[in-house]
Amino acid sequence: MEPNPPSTTHHPKSPHGFTLVELLVVITIIGILIALLLPAVQAAREAARRLQCMNNLKQIGLAVLNYEEIHGYFPPCAQFSPSQLANLPNGSDQYLWPNNWVCLILPFLEQQGLFDKIVPSAMMSSAANAHVRSQRLAVLLCPCDSNNNEPFNGSAAGRSDMGNGWARCNYAVNASLGAMNGKNNCHYYDPQQKVPNCCAGGGTPGWASDKLRGLMGANSSVTMAQISDGASHTIMLGEIRAGLNELDCRGVWAMSGSSNSLWGHGTLMGDGNGPNSPGIGGDNVATCQALAQSLGCAGPNPCPALEMENMSCYQHYNNQQRACSMHAGGVHVCLTDGSVQWISDYIDVASGDYSSYPMRTSVWDRLNLSADSDILPANAF
Repeated sequence: MEPNPPSTTHHPKSPHGFTLVELLVVITIIGILIALLLPAVQAAREAARRLQCMNNLKQIGLAVLNYEEIHGYFPPCAQFSPSQLANLPNGSDQYLWPNNWVCLILPFLEQQGLFDKIVPSAMMSSAANAHVRSQRLAVLLCPCDSNNNEPFNGSAAGRSDMGNGWARCNYAVNASLGAMNGKNNCHYYDPQQKVPNCCAGGGTPGWASDKLRGLMGANSSVTMAQISDGASHTIMLGEIRAGLNELDCRGVWAMSGSSNSLWGHGTLMGDGNGPNSPGIGGDNVATCQALAQSLGCAGPNPCPALEMENMSCYQHYNNQQRACSMHAGGVHVCLTDGSVQWISDYIDVASGDYSSYPMRTSVWDRLNLSADSDILPANAF
């Protein structure tokens, strides 16, 4: 019997893996694709965050309008005992009652339970209202501002009288183009003594003239009928940025003063004129000195760390706050008709010229003034 012939079946060889050169080529291609796609992904995320910010502003605007419809007037940005007008402002909230504009509209933001927990007989800085002031409300926070995650702590800034655990916000009502000052800190910016930034009749700081009046001042506000410029031509709410760290009390929703209200944000004060104004000391902050020192500066002016963030401040009181945001190129505002608009950083603003009166008002000024009777140009937005 003949032996079996040798098998002629050929088994395929095991495939080789990628060579080093091939792997490098693949990795390079993937890297190029990621580099091409990343800006588009980032742009999409930023667009989504801006849309959420606009929606927040819309919801807050509707809450303010609902308050006005029921009460017949807009909520005041802050309230205090008229007997304490001379002492305003005060960074410790010593004279300011715990019913600022945000507190007043809480029921219209589906926060009736939180509103009911406010102890009106105690200052908001007291332990009695610690739970209320610590609540982070998503509708008050712009998702583009990561600083709003950290609460303000007065004790960290050497101000234990201001209290700790203050939650943040990114939206402020339009108060006045003057500062929130009482009689002990009253200034006139024109030689004819016609435009004070404080001490108005009826205990309304900053409203000595309709040329300064916004919508919601301290102890006072307007009715819809008193907005002679028209609801679609008057800013009701604007964006602000949260403080840089726990020592910075900007962007605190439960505190009165300029922490959540726009004061001195136009031509009259000059240093915080217009959206995202880079003016040195454009925000007056009670804890500014401590904030600057925490960032390695001897004081706030100059402080490169603050200026790089476009968050410079002046050591004073909580009595001036400009409009600002984390969005490139401008801020969102909610007009008094409830519409949300984009305002560019390059909107017309005027430099303060106090050698003559009246001063030239800008488009930005006219958008914030509710009774100046100046007609806005067609291309205001």
